[in-house]
Amino acid sequence: MEDLQQTFTEMLVDGALIVPTTMECADNNHGGIIVQPSTENTTTRGRGTDYSKSLLGMKAEKWELIYELFRKHSQAIGFSIRKATSRRANGSGTPVFERYFVCSCAGVHANGNRRDDNGNPLRNSAVTRCQCKAGLRTQVNEDGQWEVMQHCTEHNHELTPPQWQQHHRSERRITDAEAEAIRALTEAFVAPSVQYKVAAALAGGDVFVGHTKRDHINFVHRLKIKAIEGGDAATLINLLTKSQAEDPGFFFRVQFNKEGRLHHLFWCDSMMREDYRLYHDVVIFDTTYRTNRYNLICGAFVGINNHWSNVMFGCAFLSDEQEESFQWLFNVFNEAMGEDVRPVSIFTDQDKAMTNAVEAIYPESRHRLCQWHIQQNAISHFGHLKHDRTFQNLFNKCLNGCFNEKEFEATWKRMTTEYGVENHPWFNRLYSLRIKWCTALNNQYFSAGILSSQRSESTNHAMGFQASKTTSVTEFFGIFETTVRRWRGEEERKEFNSIRASPTSVFPLVDLLQHASQIYTMELFRVFEKEFGLAMGTRAALITHEDTTLIYSVDTVGNEGSSHHVTYDCGNNLCVCTCRKYQVMAILCHHIIRVLHMHSVQEIPASCIHRRWTKFAKTDVWKRLLPADMRRSAANEAINWRRSTLTNVNNLITKSQKVMEARVIVDKFFEAANAEVIVLLQKLSVGAETNTETTEERPILDPIRVTTKGRSARKKSGLGKKKKAKKTSANDGDAYTPIPRLL
Repeated sequence: MEDLQQTFTEMLVDGALIVPTTMECADNNHGGIIVQPSTENTTTRGRGTDYSKSLLGMKAEKWELIYELFRKHSQAIGFSIRKATSRRANGSGTPVFERYFVCSCAGVHANGNRRDDNGNPLRNSAVTRCQCKAGLRTQVNEDGQWEVMQHCTEHNHELTPPQWQQHHRSERRITDAEAEAIRALTEAFVAPSVQYKVAAALAGGDVFVGHTKRDHINFVHRLKIKAIEGGDAATLINLLTKSQAEDPGFFFRVQFNKEGRLHHLFWCDSMMREDYRLYHDVVIFDTTYRTNRYNLICGAFVGINNHWSNVMFGCAFLSDEQEESFQWLFNVFNEAMGEDVRPVSIFTDQDKAMTNAVEAIYPESRHRLCQWHIQQNAISHFGHLKHDRTFQNLFNKCLNGCFNEKEFEATWKRMTTEYGVENHPWFNRLYSLRIKWCTALNNQYFSAGILSSQRSESTNHAMGFQASKTTSVTEFFGIFETTVRRWRGEEERKEFNSIRASPTSVFPLVDLLQHASQIYTMELFRVFEKEFGLAMGTRAALITHEDTTLIYSVDTVGNEGSSHHVTYDCGNNLCVCTCRKYQVMAILCHHIIRVLHMHSVQEIPASCIHRRWTKFAKTDVWKRLLPADMRRSAANEAINWRRSTLTNVNNLITKSQKVMEARVIVDKFFEAANAEVIVLLQKLSVGAETNTETTEERPILDPIRVTTKGRSARKKSGLGKKKKAKKTSANDGDAYTPIPRLL
């Protein structure tokens, strides 16, 4: 026993690779090479341990130690090993008293002999087993120790050169530390191939990683399978329930069909609800994203924050695009956000069922269609006109280049008449929906300057590049959470910059521009600065004057016909412009800025400052959520400790790697620390009880998986597209928050 312990100590210290002495001889059966390890000491490195010798008579307390020593022996000789059969004393249930470890070439490959009805092999793979007899038999002796009773050292195949031994299956392994690192990278949605490249770079090459790229990919796959082994939908519900326990403001609702399968789902956290209270005036909702294994429709509710960036209000999975499904979702969304807070403008695509649901649930909101979709669909209906630049300019002007309804009607009539499309069914239907897409007909409704649902499109792109047709809903939830965290990290950075820094400008920061730099965020200041620059290129003329109210005509120099009227009330410091930019975007237009500049107004009127664009829009929210963030930081104390400890250990290893004496000190330190930790964990595990309660609950089943070939094209819902017949809705289940299941 002492000899074996000394051998293992030597193995840990020098890790020598032994190249045995071999002798070639003819093998009539296999034509290979029979290897007989030399009985002489062939090691000239370290302490002189020769792992190529026979292991006959070696003893250990555990069979795992015998197996590890046999692995060292196989490494020294140049072959791979595997576990073979085991025997019990009196059948199943009794302890194992005998184990066999053999060369990986032992036996016959069963799959290599299997053939189909036509005689063709069922598996087109190389056969590596050639009935090699090398191996050892270990048995429990009279003293209760595992002892090597037999050790055959003869092989009937060529051995592996030392430079290729890392490819042996018995030499390939993923350590606990590596597994933890892979798990963290997988949770961050780093591709397995990228993970392996990083591991190879850190190890100094593929040879020193310790496992192959295929092993790495398989390990990641097993992690994903294990994550949803209790059921994809059930695992997701458990994650949502856990999030609700950690965040009291977390909200989710689930609806199941008659079979008990996940049908509809919506969720949002406390910060999303707070953001909606601040930025609810504009909501973009799009359902063109279907990248998951069940072909579920992913609908994201997106808004615009005070930094002109995407902000998430919530996310949903829908099984179909029927009107009642959208109504269910909008009602649940209102339940989460509060019935008293409704959007001013809501942007969607051109789906008819969605349009009906929006008009039913949000009758007071302005429903706007996505201009991006209209432009894409228009190309397929232009025909030869798609190459006519003048026609395209007229069409784009109808979309967002007209200031009022009169100008729009004149432009539309000119376009349809000159190009002969006045009787075209698609253009006629588009015209009938003009109130939903024409900016000239919506300039009395706030829309934050959004012309389409491109904000939601960018949301789908941000999540979609990491997902595929095989992505589970649980994995997608992780992708979604990662995306939201990234957005919020960017938002915090912009908040910090807006409060701690002042913007620079091509103009002197005086009067109005100075005031704008103090109240607006960096991004909105740039918008104001642009309008300020345009104001310098305009001229104003007084039209009428009555008491404290003045009306000016403001037009751009060199651009006839661009005149707008600005009404300025000096007494109340109120401004109104006929371009209605402030009504649409809540920021002053260059026409008003010109008039204010003429009157030497040094600050933007309070009535013209919309809080949603200021630096202070979210100040109260940050203060209110700070205690909760601190509690979450305390809950992540273990993660923070691991991060700092890994940094310290990595620094220690980097300092020691080039000095042998330093490496020995580090090895001894880690060995002693590991032994103490194992003892401590064993003490803590003694007496631990696992209580499992069985409760009768409603089973949670996954949606029916959809098998697709390749990547499907982006879903289109163009005007004039013939709708398919509606399927019978399976939307008969109740919406509720289910009981979490322990998986």
